[in-house]
Amino acid sequence: MKQILFFLLAVLFWTPANSFAQLGIAAGLNFESMSDITGNREATFENANGYHVGLFYNMGAGPVGLRIGAYYRDVADVEIDRAGVVDAFDLTMIDVPIDLRFNLTATPLIRLYLFAGPVLSFPSSGNAEYDDALEKVSVAGNVGAGIAISVGGITLYPEFRYAIGVSRFMKDKFEIGGFEFDSDEAQRQNSVMLRLGIGF
Repeated sequence: MKQILFFLLAVLFWTPANSFAQLGIAAGLNFESMSDITGNREATFENANGYHVGLFYNMGAGPVGLRIGAYYRDVADVEIDRAGVVDAFDLTMIDVPIDLRFNLTATPLIRLYLFAGPVLSFPSSGNAEYDDALEKVSVAGNVGAGIAISVGGITLYPEFRYAIGVSRFMKDKFEIGGFEFDSDEAQRQNSVMLRLGIGF
């Protein structure tokens, strides 16, 4: 894991002198499925099962660019059945998405783009007992679309994202409170995200 973090930091702070680089902040809401997003803003907000907030770093101004980010994500409670008694714990993750961005238009003020790439997630529960049941790292695939809107000296990035869990975030077998679990469930995090970023 140290090697991965070192690589990400090296890429984050290394930028060729002749390329575009931009640091930004972003936040948004998480949803379980597309059906949770409606035309009603209040209903959409109520359907959210969590939120995320973090930083991103854009590199490259041509038709293809790279974006690396680091986000804190609050996920919905995870339920565990202890011999007929349902228990739940609060799941949070540190997400590190590595997006390859494809610019579709090149107008001065508004640019449409698509992106795809892997997401490395580091799950946590805030409880040592439940943390032992979590994998150290889980992996997801990330696809979506966004619009870059230049306003004065900043750029707004409203985005739609869909994350597809590739690996599990919980172990196959674990023990909690003296109960042994052999999980047959996929325990992968699929989620839909609406996000607004601001680049400086």
